[in-house]
Amino acid sequence: MNGIRYRVLGGLAWVGGALLLLAATGCAEKEPSGQGGDAATSVPGRIEHVGSYSFQGGVLEDKDLSGIACISPTRGLIGADEGAAVQVVALSREDRTLRVLATVSLLGSSEEMDIEAIAAEGDCYYIVGSHGVAKNSGVRQPSRYTICRLRVDPTTGLPAGGEAAVTVGSLAAILERDATLKPHFARPLQQKGVNIEGLAIREGRLYVGLRNPNLDGYAFVLEVAADDVFAKATQPAHTLHRLWLGKGLGIREIVTAEKGFLLIAGNAGSEPSNAHPKTEDYQERRGYELFRWPGVGPEVEKIGSLSNPPGKAEAMTILEEGPDHTTVLVLFDGPKGGAPSVYRLR
Repeated sequence: MNGIRYRVLGGLAWVGGALLLLAATGCAEKEPSGQGGDAATSVPGRIEHVGSYSFQGGVLEDKDLSGIACISPTRGLIGADEGAAVQVVALSREDRTLRVLATVSLLGSSEEMDIEAIAAEGDCYYIVGSHGVAKNSGVRQPSRYTICRLRVDPTTGLPAGGEAAVTVGSLAAILERDATLKPHFARPLQQKGVNIEGLAIREGRLYVGLRNPNLDGYAFVLEVAADDVFAKATQPAHTLHRLWLGKGLGIREIVTAEKGFLLIAGNAGSEPSNAHPKTEDYQERRGYELFRWPGVGPEVEKIGSLSNPPGKAEAMTILEEGPDHTTVLVLFDGPKGGAPSVYRLR
């Protein structure tokens, strides 16, 4: 495979039902007005497919891409949900390519982290696992309950500080203790189990998008200070935002925009499995919707739907923001190479 391979060490252990860090340092509410019960408010908007990118170099698990974020206009990070490594990429907007520069192992092992989202701010990337039980088997794997902070040189996009470049933490304690989420923690995705699929950061605060649960049409975003998470605070203060997306919809991606956030929403539930043949909040042909959220309150603004998506829309980064449009790059889980697609949102 092309590119440099890095290994940054961090250890985890599962003791007495708690995820412990062994190593690594570094970097009663009313329904929103105008809601009818099944869909969020729709305002005039448009989504236009305007092109595509392609990858150059060896992409790990290229049919399972689930995260992308950019630290600069020319450097980004991608991840897939079948491993515990991420890859540094160079973005060429002229050639519309994503060239793999390096591979970074986050946990120092071959354990699956189930990477679901990546965010970037300053000189750090944030990479989060699903914090949910395995979709098919329902097994609880400690490595999935992790979030990593990776410090890089924003110019090169490569890890800065060797083995000290990564810090490993977990959101499990927050999710397990929150009064709303506790009944759904460590339950299968098919049964409204907690599952993370989106991550954004603004001014040092993480915004964690939950695919599930959807409760009476509300999806959830968990807000918490990044430093509290990685300082291993026992009970970090957090805010659980309720967003009115409509019944059955969960957050599949959240990204920071100039004003508020952009969201991708899709099935909150998952397809049936042998272990869990009955499922909730899942429709086989449900599409993917894009929303704007100001960052407070339950109301969202629906932009529109992705037309004929080539796979599961699970990763997005903003390429450009103008006065009348936003251009985004979306990666899809399913097709080989992630089918990187460019959309203009108006």
